[in-house]
Amino acid sequence: MTAAGLAAGCGVAGSSPHSAGNASASETSARAAADTVAPQKGGTLIIALPAGASITWYIPIVNASNNSLYNSRLISCLYPGLLYINDQYKIDWQDSFADRITYNAAGTVYTIYLKKNWKWSDGTPVTADDVIFDYDVFAATSAPNAPKPWPNTAAGSGGVPDNIKSVKKLNNYTIQITLKKPVNQQWFIYNGIGLFGPIPKHAWDKYPNDMTAEITYLGKEAQNPNFVKVVDGPFMLQSAKQNQAWTLVPNPTFAGHKSTLDKLIFQYEASTAAEFAGLRSGTIGIGYLDWSMWNARQQLIQQGYTVQPAYSFAYDFIELNMLKGSPLYSAFSDLRVRQALEMAIDQDSINKDIYHGYAPPLYGPIPSTPRTQFFDPKLSKPLYPFNLTKAAQLLDQAGWKLQNGVRTKDGVQLSFDMLVPSGEQTALLEAELIQEDWKSIGVIANLKEMPLSEEFSVMASSDPKKWEAASGTGIIYGGSYPSGELLFKPGGLDNFGFDDPQLDKLIDKTTSPEPSLQATLNDFYAYEELAAKDLPVLWVNVPAGIRVVAKNVHNVTDDVMNPVVGVPLYNYIWMSK
Repeated sequence: MTAAGLAAGCGVAGSSPHSAGNASASETSARAAADTVAPQKGGTLIIALPAGASITWYIPIVNASNNSLYNSRLISCLYPGLLYINDQYKIDWQDSFADRITYNAAGTVYTIYLKKNWKWSDGTPVTADDVIFDYDVFAATSAPNAPKPWPNTAAGSGGVPDNIKSVKKLNNYTIQITLKKPVNQQWFIYNGIGLFGPIPKHAWDKYPNDMTAEITYLGKEAQNPNFVKVVDGPFMLQSAKQNQAWTLVPNPTFAGHKSTLDKLIFQYEASTAAEFAGLRSGTIGIGYLDWSMWNARQQLIQQGYTVQPAYSFAYDFIELNMLKGSPLYSAFSDLRVRQALEMAIDQDSINKDIYHGYAPPLYGPIPSTPRTQFFDPKLSKPLYPFNLTKAAQLLDQAGWKLQNGVRTKDGVQLSFDMLVPSGEQTALLEAELIQEDWKSIGVIANLKEMPLSEEFSVMASSDPKKWEAASGTGIIYGGSYPSGELLFKPGGLDNFGFDDPQLDKLIDKTTSPEPSLQATLNDFYAYEELAAKDLPVLWVNVPAGIRVVAKNVHNVTDDVMNPVVGVPLYNYIWMSK
């Protein structure tokens, strides 16, 4: 499985170091001038990770508790996968291991042609056997009874493995996949074939006759940085120091565009303040600016940094625990309660007061910015506009009466802990604004800060009593076809217990063959509209991130940093002395 698929990340995009785009002329002039210099070899590029974000997983098949954007970015440097989706949301064949894909008109047979010049870092050729091994591992880790730490988080995406009839090797560089039933071809290429990439069968296939033992072994090694010695990507992992730094060096056998850097370092940041201090000292080559520090950007520009806001194809949300056995199962499972909570989120004020107009409100699972064909124009306006009076009336109608300032029903109070990523001032500011508005209608959210990786782990726990609500979370589509089968159908990334059989049917329709693009989009719009109405999660603003780039770091363009998908091509970046 390639790490470029759906990935969870912190909802505060200002903490994301991959952003690029809408900078003013004055903020980009230094970059434009510097990029006239011819590329040079050498240099150590330090990239700041978002505050509190840690890299915890190293192989390209990932379980739910480690499905973070930051793990995905490092993994993509080591194991690029079959397909690379660019910032135009199209397949970039130059940077993909697949050379081309053909398929029949019925949408049941797909033939993948691989490039013949790729090698593993130990010199072994990369072949169809390595891709099929990846499929076999993916299928085994998708089983509900797979040993811990599985199942993998992408089980079911693209109908894999349930709709796969066969995966055959036609020759060393050609693979044919046959499906049990026809599907939308583009959906299967993006969400099915896009899951896969080669993994080193000759190095990792320790139990060739016992797949249960094999996936148990890989699950144990997945968090061991010393395990990923054989790679086919542009970089190799030289060292990993947890909560400090992850150092990569160029892979000399990589068949694609080779990096000119000496080293690429992902650096842990304990807080946004610590990261800002690193920028001021000049040690960070590519960093970020938290939105709480937006007014300090001129200090960085004066030092020669470029400051660039940009948007990912993503959506942010607050998760409510609707798993049976959770403390507020009955409350959160009531659509009227979710509607009231959504109506008490002032997205316009969040956009203006926290994100300076760079965080468009979100009313469904597809963002309005960056604009794509998948966005339903009907969702340009909210189904549940901000209105505290109507929100309070909805709670009254649902039987939640005010008692001593807290909504209460059948002895249960609408009071709960809400997880917030620690170390990120903007995440806390947004949560505090929402907390205050909810309090005015009698809903008490007690904010509980913890590291983002710990927040993911708590939500992925099998114990539904461990959490009640979580903020600062989001999904970046990461090059996947933006259908909802992994998001809002049981399993996949839906670890919060939501399910609506009617929505499930509409999701399935988005993945079925249609006679025209417009028919496909109509299916998408129907799914979006019901998801917006159903509120499987509470929709919140999707802010741009702010990327900050040092003046000696070059070729940091939209197509290289790929903010839309969130998987940069770091091997195209170079540094001047």
